[in-house]
Amino acid sequence: MYKFWRRRRICSKKTPFFLHPADFFFIIKAEAKGRADMSIQPKYREICRELSEEITSGVFAAGERIPTEQQLAKRFGVARQTVLKALDVMKHSGVIHSVQGKGTFVAVTHGRARRPDEQGRQIAYICSNLQDSIGHLMMVGAERAAANLGYSMIACATRYDSEREAEYLRRCRNNKVDGIILLPYFSNRELVRRCAAEIPMVCVDNGIDGLPIPVVATDNCRAMYEAVSHLIELGHVRIGFILSGFEFLETVRSVRERFDAYRRALADYGIAYRPDYVSELGTPLAHMRPADVGLDLYAYPAMHRLMSVDDPPSAVVLLWDELAPGAIAAVRDGRRRIPEDFSLVGFNDDELCSLVTPKLTSVRQPAEEIGECAVRYLDGMIRRGEKPPMQTIIPSVLVKRASTSIYQPRESSQEKA
Repeated sequence: MYKFWRRRRICSKKTPFFLHPADFFFIIKAEAKGRADMSIQPKYREICRELSEEITSGVFAAGERIPTEQQLAKRFGVARQTVLKALDVMKHSGVIHSVQGKGTFVAVTHGRARRPDEQGRQIAYICSNLQDSIGHLMMVGAERAAANLGYSMIACATRYDSEREAEYLRRCRNNKVDGIILLPYFSNRELVRRCAAEIPMVCVDNGIDGLPIPVVATDNCRAMYEAVSHLIELGHVRIGFILSGFEFLETVRSVRERFDAYRRALADYGIAYRPDYVSELGTPLAHMRPADVGLDLYAYPAMHRLMSVDDPPSAVVLLWDELAPGAIAAVRDGRRRIPEDFSLVGFNDDELCSLVTPKLTSVRQPAEEIGECAVRYLDGMIRRGEKPPMQTIIPSVLVKRASTSIYQPRESSQEKA
């Protein structure tokens, strides 16, 4: 490290004082720093001042959550550490306080009093299965948006039970929640209609035909069409399909849309539809959660049936990703390989897509964005009486991984002999 030093020479009082040339750099830098310190207020104090003014002027109510550290850092153009320093100063002053895992809030002794219309707003999220990744991620996005808008949210899992779904809807109606986000599995059509007439409601992923309830979802038709087209472009013409049950083609819109897109893609490419290439889980499994059976067993029988037909398919499309582990297990037990003998494509892009071997090609649904959008629509309906669009489509993406490959003709038994 360079040491600051001076070079002098012995001289009389009239002889000027000499500095080493490098000394000028340190002197100029020190003077500039001194001027900056005198004229510019530290950034964290600016943050404290602006936030305090907003609290005093009523932008934030007493007990209201303020923006996150990341949001404040982006707003002020500073590092997160600078924001933390500013928040610490405000905490010591008693203006704000933090709750671990929930955020930072204005102290009840500061800020304006909450208006009556801000007290205790609550929305309910009713989902067929919170353990399912798509349902869980929608809940994550919805809860984040609800917290930012000042709502609390309760989550209700129907566990694929129509009566349980109806019970939650009745509770929401009786307890007068402010809004409902519904991921319907069973229709409960009349009860949903009555609830939607009294309480703002938005459906996610699935809608209920004939009911004027806003729906936020991905484009199931386009997404499935793209998945099947990807297999056809790889050279596959014998393409199977595994779904939960044929009964859901009539009752669940997303299942019907994906199946119709599968058939339309085949037709557009001039490939004949074969009913024996479509396999269902069956009544017992279709009404159970994968965790109750085991992922390795869930779609095992359905895949085994496809492998057993004459001239079996070389590629299979899955209604959702949780069918993949069972399908992979059936292929391996049949001494076949993926993707050499069977290409697989899933739907949803769950976390398990990167955990199975080989990694699963899948359609990625923007689940968190769907949940956030649903809450924003509810907020507009509740506070301002807005009427959101009846259908909002958020684009999906086909994520290509190792479970698909170019079609490789199988060697027949006569050729092997």
